[in-house]
Amino acid sequence: MTDENTTVPVPAWLKADLFEKLLAERFGDKYVGIKSFEPVAGLKPGENYSSIMLRLHFEVELKDHLIEKVSYMLKTPHDFEMYREILKKNNMFVVERDVFLQVIPELEKMYEDAGLKVQFGAKAYEIQAPDEYVLLQDLKPFGFKNVDRLEGLNMVHTKSVLKKLAQWHAASANRLHLKGPYTQNYLQPTYADSMKVNIEQVAETLGKYFLKCLPLYEGYEEYSEAVHKIQPKIVDLMYAMNTPDPEDFNALNHGDCWTNNIMFRYEGENPEPAETFFVDLQLPKVTSVAHDLIYFLLGSTQFDIKLCKFDYLIKYYHDQLIEHLALLKYPQAKTPSLRFLHTQLLKYGRVGYHTVLMLCPPVLLDRTDEANLTDFVTESDNGDGLKMAMYSNARYKKHVSAILTWLNNRGAFQF
Repeated sequence: MTDENTTVPVPAWLKADLFEKLLAERFGDKYVGIKSFEPVAGLKPGENYSSIMLRLHFEVELKDHLIEKVSYMLKTPHDFEMYREILKKNNMFVVERDVFLQVIPELEKMYEDAGLKVQFGAKAYEIQAPDEYVLLQDLKPFGFKNVDRLEGLNMVHTKSVLKKLAQWHAASANRLHLKGPYTQNYLQPTYADSMKVNIEQVAETLGKYFLKCLPLYEGYEEYSEAVHKIQPKIVDLMYAMNTPDPEDFNALNHGDCWTNNIMFRYEGENPEPAETFFVDLQLPKVTSVAHDLIYFLLGSTQFDIKLCKFDYLIKYYHDQLIEHLALLKYPQAKTPSLRFLHTQLLKYGRVGYHTVLMLCPPVLLDRTDEANLTDFVTESDNGDGLKMAMYSNARYKKHVSAILTWLNNRGAFQF
């Protein structure tokens, strides 16, 4: 089944006339009007919990009776009250639009000035919408696609993402060095202090299922005590990362770098990606780059490379980081050594537990039409089965048994 054959709720406010100005600017004097407009599901069922993703198909009439087909990707929030409250408090859609419209062009310009073409994501657009939204260029016609989250990223794809992350971190660290802090949006917590109670409720709800299933995981006797100690503290520990330590190597983190938020373009039959783009940047924050690295490597890679190649992949990332920092003329005295980067990964090992608790359950769960945000983060009869399946399925148990043992052996549960 393709995404185009699935159903998705379409907001009542989504009308073709909202796009008249955008399309008129795109086609200029040739533009006549919109001949047809069709919003369809942008993702397959079970691939997105936090927002509605729509692919917007237009047939645009031009002069001389020509018809041009155009498509965009629109992200807009569900009606789930808790999620909308989080959006309202944190301006998450406003932040993401700003990242695509302001931050990305600035970082790309830094590389252009240094003689290197680097692109981080799709073009973004603005419309006069009555609700929260992010409107992006549709990358599908250009050959971009996701890797199946259930398979995870192989070595080639993982290195492609790490190179892009290194370029992103290098440019944003240099931008911080040259211009100082970003606007307040990027220095505020991922979730505002006013939302901490809600986030604690979510963590407590998920924690109940996780701890209930803990005896199912291989080697749990070794890490059970440590897990039970860190679980009630994990929100406080993650919130602490929202105040960057000036002694760390800090940069603007992607904040939610996992498989479905990355797209790859290929050339011909070559299985290696020719380009890698970030497609979701709703949760950026200035903090140690350890956050992105742990979150991505533990949450999105194939099982066979996730842990046994971890140090190799960190070395690869570091090589890319120092190369691009040097290109941008970042001060050598402030450039982190590989040894220092590893100390950052140890210092913020808590991110690994957060990844196991929050990210891995939906990433490793088989697709289901029944999956939704409400059942994921709240206690309900409908959600009980979903959360039990998330924390007890064979794929999750395999990955998490290995990750928890690895984290415990690194002292990541100590705080």
